[in-house]
Amino acid sequence: MLIKKNILSSSIAFALLGSTMPAWADQSGMIEEVIVQGGIRGSLMQAVDRKRNANGVVDAITAEDMGKFPDGNLAESLQRITGVSINRSNGEGSKITVRGMGPEFNLVTLNGRQMPTVGGRSFDFGDIASESVSAVEVYKTSRADLTSGGIGATVNLETTRPLDVPGFKAVVSSKAVMDSSDVKGDDVTPEIAAMFSNTFADDTIGVLVSASYQDRDNREQKAAVDNWIPNVNLTNATVVDNNTRADGSTWYAQNAGYNIQDNSRQRLNGQLVLQYAPSDSLKATLDYTTSGVDFESNRRGIGVWFNNGASATAATINENGTYTHVEEAGGDYATNVSRAEYSTENESFGLNLEWQASDTLSFELDAHSSSAVSQGEGLGNDAYLIVGNTSGADFADPTANTATINMKNAMYPSSGIPIWGMSLQDVNGLPQAELLGSDMGSLFAGVTDKYVENEMTQFQISGNWENADEGALRSIQFGFSRTEQDFKDQNADSGQLPAGWWGYSAMYWADDLWERNSTAGLLDGFGNSGDIAVPYYLDASFEDIANGYETIIDTAEYWGQCCYAASWPAELDGKLGAGSIDTDARVNEVVTSVYTQLTFEDSFNGMPINATAGLRYEEAKVESKGLEIPVLNMAWVGGNEWSYIRADEQSFSSGGGTTKQFLPSFDISMDISDEVITRFAYSRSLARPSIGALRSTTDFVGNPKVGQRKISVGNPNLKPYLSDNFDLSVEYYYGEGSYVSAGYFKKVVDNFLVNTTTEETYGDLRDAYIGERALAARALIEGAGGQATDPATFEQINVTQGAAVTDQITGAATDPLTTFFVSRDTNGEMANLSGWELAAQHMFADTGWGVLANATIVNGDVDADRDTTDSQFALEGMSDSANFSVFYETDVLSARVSYNWRDEYLSGFDQHSSPVFNEEYSQIDANVNYQVNDNLSVFVEGLNLTDETQRVYVRYSEQLLDASQYGAIYNIGARYKF
Repeated sequence: MLIKKNILSSSIAFALLGSTMPAWADQSGMIEEVIVQGGIRGSLMQAVDRKRNANGVVDAITAEDMGKFPDGNLAESLQRITGVSINRSNGEGSKITVRGMGPEFNLVTLNGRQMPTVGGRSFDFGDIASESVSAVEVYKTSRADLTSGGIGATVNLETTRPLDVPGFKAVVSSKAVMDSSDVKGDDVTPEIAAMFSNTFADDTIGVLVSASYQDRDNREQKAAVDNWIPNVNLTNATVVDNNTRADGSTWYAQNAGYNIQDNSRQRLNGQLVLQYAPSDSLKATLDYTTSGVDFESNRRGIGVWFNNGASATAATINENGTYTHVEEAGGDYATNVSRAEYSTENESFGLNLEWQASDTLSFELDAHSSSAVSQGEGLGNDAYLIVGNTSGADFADPTANTATINMKNAMYPSSGIPIWGMSLQDVNGLPQAELLGSDMGSLFAGVTDKYVENEMTQFQISGNWENADEGALRSIQFGFSRTEQDFKDQNADSGQLPAGWWGYSAMYWADDLWERNSTAGLLDGFGNSGDIAVPYYLDASFEDIANGYETIIDTAEYWGQCCYAASWPAELDGKLGAGSIDTDARVNEVVTSVYTQLTFEDSFNGMPINATAGLRYEEAKVESKGLEIPVLNMAWVGGNEWSYIRADEQSFSSGGGTTKQFLPSFDISMDISDEVITRFAYSRSLARPSIGALRSTTDFVGNPKVGQRKISVGNPNLKPYLSDNFDLSVEYYYGEGSYVSAGYFKKVVDNFLVNTTTEETYGDLRDAYIGERALAARALIEGAGGQATDPATFEQINVTQGAAVTDQITGAATDPLTTFFVSRDTNGEMANLSGWELAAQHMFADTGWGVLANATIVNGDVDADRDTTDSQFALEGMSDSANFSVFYETDVLSARVSYNWRDEYLSGFDQHSSPVFNEEYSQIDANVNYQVNDNLSVFVEGLNLTDETQRVYVRYSEQLLDASQYGAIYNIGARYKF
């Protein structure tokens, strides 16, 4: 819009906020006009300027105004950049994939500083509010002066500095957040943000304070299968076998269930910045940044647990080897009532000094001490109570004593959810029409707790020499940095603690305590949800169920009837500080680096050329230490449930390694004309293995249920990923804020980590499930005309041994050694990745309309083979993506509608080395902003307007792992600028 000189003061105010172009004076010194680039159009035009003037391939997003980023979630904004896709958590953007390289391959810095993270090296954008961020730059080509760690990209978050916006500035905004999925929480939750900045003493002292608070309540609905077991042996079943696989491999569902998860999250961010510039040649910045998240989730999971095919009576196998229909005798119908509580906290203290030593030489020193902590709160990261009955309900046929699952139906052959049910019987084994409160007993309870801490100190000093003389060499940059991380990962796991046995323990809860909840509308975003056979489930509060467990434990007379865990309250309440740590892994990593970089400017046949050449040298030293509690034996504690028996004392482990790399980089751009720029870049970059992968400990993962016995082994001597990167692009800037571009990239990546899973024995751990006692028990049961289910086999072994039918069964010398699925990371693979990036942005002159569109096509020799059963290497996260946005903006009104699409991608491998895929996903978002006056604006935002669902599967779409449904989020708010 055009602002005449009679409102010059308003233009200057916008200029001080960095949202105007320079004001030009005519020869008489009078200002003719000022072009203000505020709002959506201004943000996009500033981003174009950064892209056009950058060395190498760079994309950017800038704030539309002070404290106003285009989206409330930074990841949601980043996904609109060409080549950037996002991973979602709890319905929000969390981590990014760039050019097919997943979150662990992208480095995120804050004002050029590497920040510590927990659980890996990938940054979770859900932890930080967008209001304090002024711009985000995505460096897709590496440079010597950039901190290493990003093969896909280095993403730098820039925050506002008070001396960059002199004078008094303040903005306050508030939102009413309405999550359409919410049921248990508040219908409307608040989001509040404020930023105040001022300068003093002739703009030599600056102070900025910002803070934001967000409260969100939502519900997740999920359908899930925990595990697909390969090649089960069905001895007593009638099988319709349509398998066309040459190797005859099959996969059998371990269980099936539906989850309802009510979440509550509070996020608090704050920043304080102090600046002092005593002279034009010296500026000091002291800053403190904090962010924290408190998260609580209450989950109700209802489902059926199968007996590994041992008691199957009928089954159907499709052409892929998937058991798409199963009927089993007996089984467990259970409700998992659980509560998860954790908090994360990030803090950073930083100091930055800029010194212009002379007209041609300048230095910058930057240092920070930062930490990231994640820990369980309340009862821990996951406290669970399992209640239910040994047989649930196939409500359509209460006389059939079977558990069933259907993975397909005629209308929704691969995109739906599992449909399961069970027959119902009372404690005497008689058919029963429905599940009653009197049937609800207990089985197991437990808690897992986790404490992760990452402390980082980083010192960087850089210099820049400008060549005052004529010549092609224009400047030389040089620098040194040292980054140290101390990583601590502590875990506690009570295991599955027995406290009751279904109907026998039902007496410890009043029958009327249980509330019947309908499943009507559950997972209605999936086409076959109307086929759900379970019309209701029984529920009670976590506290009431826990009270019943405590009564069981405290009742001595119960010992004669069943098993119980006298240590359960101590385990449940025993936090990490109380000495209940099972594993304690610690990693120290020190990376030192030096670099030099030369910048050249010249011309060729009248066409300007800009080039940068640099070399970075890095050395990384890793020392890893750990404590772990050795596993001495395995206990079959009843039914399908198992636990580990551990030693009383911890054992010590250690390891380490040193790596050294030279990282050259070169990029050159040529202005073919005033509108056309071509670029070429080569660089070698690296990404370091996850801190957790560098541990020296061996972890026994979960409980040793049959088919799920897993061990994870750390490797402190892992080398970093190394990538040789090539980029070639052309950009055509044909109008103000309008351009089209096309780019080709290729990456040759060495030292790829391969997570291999092998079947191995461990020490002298014996498997009672397949030993002589179990074989004899099954023979006795089947000889009497019964079904050798796991519960029946367990009881028969105890009867034969003359023990109580509920006694635990441990491995004996006559049992065979236990086979575990052992996973470990190793280096060794080389892979090629290439792709195209296409982008266009057009501003329609004098209409207020604008559009932007982009697409990324990625391919390489890193695709997963869904048909092979061997261990394989494949790149996680690689997928095509596309974006389209249309916006309209006037002086008082702005509106934008955005569409984002990401194709199916590999998200990892399960414990059987089977590839896991996330299905393609698309989402539509929109926002409208109305400027009431110069200071006040109101807005409406909508996310996921079409209520899209997400689906994750193993190998084939019918082997569902997880189907998630959230809902649209609507925000209504106001923003006031002083």
